[in-house]
Amino acid sequence: MASELSGAAGLYAWLDESLPLGAAPDDVLARMHVALEEAVVNAVLHGFPAGVVGEITVRVSLADDTARLTVEDNGKAFDPTAAASPPRPRSLSEAVPGGWGLELIRQFCPTATYERKNATNRLTMSFGLTDAN
Repeated sequence: MASELSGAAGLYAWLDESLPLGAAPDDVLARMHVALEEAVVNAVLHGFPAGVVGEITVRVSLADDTARLTVEDNGKAFDPTAAASPPRPRSLSEAVPGGWGLELIRQFCPTATYERKNATNRLTMSFGLTDAN
């Protein structure tokens, strides 16, 4: 998909159609939706200079009671697993909208790994599909 926000609009439906029916419990699927959307939107908004359209690839795989979402982009190098969390506001009046996408990924995805290879960012997010995970 092109690195445009309009491409993110169909992510939930794409994920639902890509997984076999019932493969992921509803609560896991909801976490997958949020983490995937945040990862793609962050790549679109922050990975490419203004006016440059890059490429973002999204894949899902199932193995060993785990679902893996992989988001690859050819934008600037950025390791979301190493980025600092934003400071928490002391009150609601100090809160500023935005800037919490990476924190949402961390909260909804138990395991995420990053690698940069051949000018490509690869974020892999893993989600356990059983009650034990």
